[in-house]
Amino acid sequence: MVDWGYTRDADIRGAPYDWRKAPNENTEYFEALEKLIETMFETYKSPVALIAHSMGNLYTLYFLNHQTQNWKDKYIHSFVALGAPWGGVSKTMRVLASGDNNRIPVISSLRIRDQQRSAVSTSWLLPYSNTWSPDKVFVRTHSANYTLQDYQKFYNDIGFPEGWVMRKETEEIISSLTPPGVPVHCLYGNEVDTPDSFQYDTFPDKDPNIIYGPGDGTVNIESALQCRKWVGKQKQKVSLVELLGNEHIAMLSNMTTISYIKMVLLGI
Repeated sequence: MVDWGYTRDADIRGAPYDWRKAPNENTEYFEALEKLIETMFETYKSPVALIAHSMGNLYTLYFLNHQTQNWKDKYIHSFVALGAPWGGVSKTMRVLASGDNNRIPVISSLRIRDQQRSAVSTSWLLPYSNTWSPDKVFVRTHSANYTLQDYQKFYNDIGFPEGWVMRKETEEIISSLTPPGVPVHCLYGNEVDTPDSFQYDTFPDKDPNIIYGPGDGTVNIESALQCRKWVGKQKQKVSLVELLGNEHIAMLSNMTTISYIKMVLLGI
């Protein structure tokens, strides 16, 4: 974007957040984000486009849902959502049960499991009933199967009952998927093998066998497509763009993604 004429830390700004926390724990962050947007608007006399990736989209949705429509109409140009897990992701079940080293062989999944469990955002990203059937089995073991109706038992059986408290306190934050009330461009990867469910021979202290489905390698396609629910539910346009074969991180450097963002921002 600098090559397009933007200036870093001037008319293009980053807004990083503490990804370990759920939005309800980050009040000061949202206050700072609101001020940043208003300052940029006043400085450059133009509404601000918001571009988010992965869980950042859920943060952005939470933020927009807590602004008045008048504020959004004045300050927000558009919302470009890249690889959004609107309805949570299946792989969170594996992260909580046995950890996930994201295919980095020098890191043991079990060694980082406690850290991953301690992040409230992990439990926040469990699959939601707004996306999956209550009968969908995400984890199979020799003694039990776990659906989204079995989260409390799941947490108890993995030896992490505190997680159930985290889930209950965050489950309703964006589960209604209230439309953001701004123009939305929802870009999502597909046709990459994505963890769909897990079969454990030794639960929960050994890596599972993974059953794959469609998505971007991290976000299941069922979750990525939830933004289409907003079509016709808000007056602002909602556009969906499928990026075939694009992995969750790789989509950030995909030329289709970059060209699309350029079109949204510059109209070319």
